Amino acid sequence: MTDEERKNLIATWGDKALRDKFEVNPYGLTHEELETLQSYDKLEVKVERLVRDVLVQKALKNSFRYKL
Repeated sequence: MTDEERKNLIATWGDKALRDKFEVNPYGLTHEELETLQSYDKLEVKVERLVRDVLVQKALKNSFRYKL
């Protein structure tokens, strides 16, 4: 499998396949695959923070609207 095919596979299947591979054989992952997992983790944290901030802003707008 070429690097380009591996990158396409990772982009297509996301981190689920890599996480499964990591659970079965963590030492079998390449440096690039480990970096990809780390990138997915960082992205997940950013998305969670963004969602939390949006929900807080929405709650604040609703509290001001209905004067709780």
